[in-house]
Amino acid sequence: MEQEEKTLSEKIRDYIDSRKQDRLDKFDKDTQKGVQAASAENVAAYEMERAALRVSEEDRFKPVNWLSDAANRAKQLQLVTHALKFTHSDAKGTSLFAQRKPSPELPFISTSALESPRIDVVGNAAALDVGKLLLLEQNDGKLLVNFIQQDDMSPFESFAQSKEQLVDWLAGFKLAVTAKDPSSHKLGKQLYWPIDGDYHLLLPLYATSLSQELFERVQHARFSEEQKEARAARRGEKESEFATIEFQNIAVQAFGGTKPQNISQLNSGRGGRSFLLSSAPPTWQSQENPPLKVKSIFRGPFSRKVYGHLIGLKKFLVANLNKRSVWEIRAERARRIDGIVDQLVAYGAGVRTFPAGWSSHLDCHLPLHQKLWLDPNRRAFDKVFEDEFDKKEWQGLVAADFSRFLNAELEKNADIATGDVEFVQWKVLTAQELRLVQDDVKGAF
Repeated sequence: MEQEEKTLSEKIRDYIDSRKQDRLDKFDKDTQKGVQAASAENVAAYEMERAALRVSEEDRFKPVNWLSDAANRAKQLQLVTHALKFTHSDAKGTSLFAQRKPSPELPFISTSALESPRIDVVGNAAALDVGKLLLLEQNDGKLLVNFIQQDDMSPFESFAQSKEQLVDWLAGFKLAVTAKDPSSHKLGKQLYWPIDGDYHLLLPLYATSLSQELFERVQHARFSEEQKEARAARRGEKESEFATIEFQNIAVQAFGGTKPQNISQLNSGRGGRSFLLSSAPPTWQSQENPPLKVKSIFRGPFSRKVYGHLIGLKKFLVANLNKRSVWEIRAERARRIDGIVDQLVAYGAGVRTFPAGWSSHLDCHLPLHQKLWLDPNRRAFDKVFEDEFDKKEWQGLVAADFSRFLNAELEKNADIATGDVEFVQWKVLTAQELRLVQDDVKGAF
């Protein structure tokens, strides 16, 4: 049997009851601690005093009493879509409730792009419970605050003792939704905007409704069951009815420190966190092309890729030129040379992914041994090319090219080119690394 949906009046009663139960649970917990701490002769008196206080709490949370108190406290709150306290927690100026004006043609995201902007509550943190009351929602999506804006007190009629009391409640609750006189504050941001030779003072406000929408969408993308299912399907290489959603490079901005409720109600619900989407420009990635119109890969394509590695190696060798050849220095030198060798192997692997036969283009001026290394799949339709490849002479020639390239680069520095013992040892190490390059080229096929 389906459960009937509750009316807004029933939701008001349930909300008050939940507030009462929270208070009574805390009251009972504190009472139990007090009884345990009290001496034996004072237990009875203490329990009587606490029982009287409990009766007082019960009376306070009768709907008619609680609503009267809430109407009196509503003036301490303001329902908004744009809040000032996100700029500075001590700012005392005006926040804003912006009526939605759909603007689908705007080329940027704003609160106007939201179908149903979430309403936030700012003001005295001790009165935020009144804000939660005003945001109770009817089954058709209409909020309690919308009734108040329309001077409709029908949801409260079952609780009021007279029509006069309903009028008083309406006047009190309306103070939370009535626009305040615009005012700025020394802690708020202010911009002087030039207009026709004069200036207009602007007060930027934080779009808390938009921030809440972004927060909910990110949380849904991260933790919803359908997204968990979609990611599991992707990991298992299976189909899913849901598309995976990811937000890259998100930054987290914190508001309110240990007391996020002092900023706003929505901020408290987010634990003081708001997300910022990345606005950094895309990282440029050059499109790779076959090494055409060059006589050697070591005269342009490859040398540009290892420019930073070469500079680092040169600086290291110069810095340690006159030092003792200890293990740490030799290990670091070997590591840097290995890095350049790795780049050579990676470069070759990348070029070999281009369509077979690119080296037969008229604009390819590479020596034959480099063509054999970088375009091995050309063998499938070029018999002469296959015969040259099978001779395996290209391996030593490529290693020799690399050795000459590395030596030429280091000889540009006169300090390194001096004939000291360290430089001789470095040349021996280079020869060892070049043999590893030759082995790697062999192993690629």
